[in-house]
Amino acid sequence: MTLDNNVLRKRTSLLGSLLGDAISRQSGEQTIDTIETLRKGFIQQRREPNEAHKQQLIDFIASLDNQTLKDVIRGFSIYFFLANLSEENYLREQRHELRMQSEQSWEGSFRRTLLECRERNIEPAQMQELIDQLKFTPVFTAHPTEARRRTTMNILQSLFAHSDALNNVSENSFAYEQAKEQTAQTIDLLWSSDEVRTRKPLVYDEINNGLHYFNASLFNAIPKVYRNIKKAIVDIYPELTDYPLPAFMSFGSWIGGDRDGNPFVTFETTELAVLMHADTVLRHYQVLLKKLRRQLIHSDTIVTISPDVYAKIKSYDELDQRVFDYNLDDYGNEPYRRLLSLILTKVNATNRRIQSKGTDIEAEKDAYANPEELLEDLRIIRQSVTTHDKAHADGLLLDVIRLVKTCGFHLAALDIRQESSYHGEVIADIFASASNLPDYQTLSETERQEWLTRLLQKPGTPLIYTDNLTDKTREQLSLMNSVATLRKLVGPATFGSYVISMTNNASQLLEVLLLMRFAGLCRVDDDGQLSADLPVAPLFETIEDLKNIDKILPAVLDNPLYRGLLQNTDNTQEIMLGYSDSSKDGGIITSAWQLYSAQQTINNIAEQYAIKTRLFHGRGGSVSRGGGSTHKAIAAQPAGTLHGQIKVTEQGEVLYAKYANTDTAVFELTMAITGTLKACSTRFVVQPNELPEYEALFARLADAGEQRYRELTDHTEGFYKFYSEVTPVQEISLLNIGSRPAHRKKGLPSKTTLRAIPWVFGWSLARFTLPAWYGVGSALHSVKDNEILMKEMNAHWPFFSVFVSNIEMAFTKANMNIAQAYSQLCEDAVLREKIMSEVLDEHKLTYSGLNSLLEQDSLLSSQQNLAASLQWRDAYLDPINYIQIELLKRARQQDEDTIDNNKYGDFNVEDSLIRSINALAAGLRNTG
Repeated sequence: MTLDNNVLRKRTSLLGSLLGDAISRQSGEQTIDTIETLRKGFIQQRREPNEAHKQQLIDFIASLDNQTLKDVIRGFSIYFFLANLSEENYLREQRHELRMQSEQSWEGSFRRTLLECRERNIEPAQMQELIDQLKFTPVFTAHPTEARRRTTMNILQSLFAHSDALNNVSENSFAYEQAKEQTAQTIDLLWSSDEVRTRKPLVYDEINNGLHYFNASLFNAIPKVYRNIKKAIVDIYPELTDYPLPAFMSFGSWIGGDRDGNPFVTFETTELAVLMHADTVLRHYQVLLKKLRRQLIHSDTIVTISPDVYAKIKSYDELDQRVFDYNLDDYGNEPYRRLLSLILTKVNATNRRIQSKGTDIEAEKDAYANPEELLEDLRIIRQSVTTHDKAHADGLLLDVIRLVKTCGFHLAALDIRQESSYHGEVIADIFASASNLPDYQTLSETERQEWLTRLLQKPGTPLIYTDNLTDKTREQLSLMNSVATLRKLVGPATFGSYVISMTNNASQLLEVLLLMRFAGLCRVDDDGQLSADLPVAPLFETIEDLKNIDKILPAVLDNPLYRGLLQNTDNTQEIMLGYSDSSKDGGIITSAWQLYSAQQTINNIAEQYAIKTRLFHGRGGSVSRGGGSTHKAIAAQPAGTLHGQIKVTEQGEVLYAKYANTDTAVFELTMAITGTLKACSTRFVVQPNELPEYEALFARLADAGEQRYRELTDHTEGFYKFYSEVTPVQEISLLNIGSRPAHRKKGLPSKTTLRAIPWVFGWSLARFTLPAWYGVGSALHSVKDNEILMKEMNAHWPFFSVFVSNIEMAFTKANMNIAQAYSQLCEDAVLREKIMSEVLDEHKLTYSGLNSLLEQDSLLSSQQNLAASLQWRDAYLDPINYIQIELLKRARQQDEDTIDNNKYGDFNVEDSLIRSINALAAGLRNTG
């Protein structure tokens, strides 16, 4: 898809002009003049580099007080919001135009993908089998990478609609002037509202933020996705016209369930999340049912209604009498409307029963016991409507049925996540409370497995005969009891998996199963067979843990009790792979290689033990945390590692980028689903004959890249002092973007104490983007003698070409001129010189290595749309970066009491600093 950058520039320019007018009106001419001085000055500096001119701009920034800098930063930040919105709107229009040209479609569309399936001789029965096994599950997380307030997102959503109208009418028309006025008013509102949170969000806020995307786009997008694939199937596989689509989408969430490192997530917040999920989806069903009641006005005096409809109404006779007590003849000849009124009442009662946690006896009487009962009622109506009005049967009514099949009463399955050592401490406490159990902490790994297996084999629910338990143990047992209660209240699909982060031993899976036993979530039947209500998913995230999968998984699968457990749960083991921590640990290349190898290892183990696997990919937004094109990333997975099912985390700014509006949500879901389809078909995933040779060379690249990365991050004295001084990593905690602490421990950050998100975010803000590329240049240089083979790999091995493409994009965002300016914040000149010398050398090697491999003179030569987008951003990012450097100096001097607090005005420097972080996040289009 080729974009006309002139059209895009014109649209962005109009929004920018309206923003300028708003700033001028509300904050005065001086503010807009200051913004323009910096904007034009840095654009000129980009075009004609001049050190004296650059210093003048830096001195000008230094002369401005904190309040003025705040206004300047806000101007650039909101400009980026508008530019991003304009770009997304234009891309949506381009996709729409392609859809209108039925013979054309974009890569990853259902139409293009199914046409490719036909071309690869995938028969209708094979296509049906592929779709039957398909399951795509995006899992929303609360990882703190979204810097925008929800209020700002709502305003931008309105602005998206207004600007869409602006772009689709004649400039000389009344409609254009009206749309322009609405757009200007909304931009005025954007400038006068605060885009930065004034307080740290609570877990409640994060749950609300996740639910926002269902109301904003997903409730509309989900039925559209099903419609689009059905249309493509009918057009390209007419043999499958009557094939009933399965619910191949489901949604998950960690928000309110992920307690790893977040002390604010308790069993109460988990309960709150489940209740809020149910309330959101059941309220939406009521809105849709009211719409259906207005639509299905068919009279049995005109058309023939199925007897099943009357029978169903009769089965609800007592409820019917109460609902229509005001007029027993209401909808007397309109049975669909009558039955829908009863369904509406029952859905309302279902929600009241859930929100009361089962205490509302009146609601209990009328509530649906499960989503299947609701679906049965809706299907009875649809089967009847189909006989006389196919259009309405296949309209909103079918959409509601598909939505209920996808979302149930739970909306999104809540995963529980906790770090492995936490469970070990709890189990040790429980063992210590029982005189007949050994000291758990002193047991070897083999002994732990033996004791845990012995306890799991005992019938009945285990009991604890003491109140003398630690707070951790009480919280964990309360969580398990809460999960058991909520599953009974809302349904078995309420919870997804129990994810164990930092899994490094087989006993850690058994520990969680034993803890489930205390709440009846895990049990042994009369035949000694173990079963569990939640699948236990180990999360492998460090390089060492990824390498040890071949030891950890067999250890637990060799346990007959655990193997029996899997056989009771579809014989499927879910395994989560962590992109963020593995990249932070060993660098981007070795992370990619170890994740690739881990999937092959998992596949081999699954074949050996005759089990199925479901891979859960913990991808972040940035490339260094596994980000990039979801479609290409899924389609490029190692052959045979996907078995129709995949789970992928979606977080922070990625949620906004993908699900801010319906059209974009449809596009993103489509791309992920078609990527999964391709990855599951052997006709798409064709192994190149030279694959062993390719893999051997990538392994060499990974070794060389890891060695270079560890030399800097593990073996360079003072490296983390440098990092904490030259990046805003310490100040990121001021930005109220998440309830979870940014650091695992207080003090000077290090690789082990820093979480992956602030690690990446800090380097990105200072324009190093170091985690996304450091070590790549040395790796490419180390195999220079095999460059011809590498070019073959790039042409014929999707895994490698996607990896290189992502690295090229992320590397292009690095700016060494800006990075060197940040490096001056390091007070130790010797340390600064030493580290910057290494970084600059590696940057040169990476630049030349990528261009040589891709046979081009400049970066992104083959991705012109992306190159243009990044190029115009740079000139607008530059002033924010230099302002942030100035603010970091002021904030740190203020902390040391070395400056007069009134020198730069009474306004708090921290506020401006927070806004500079927010503005850069908007301009770079990713945080962590």
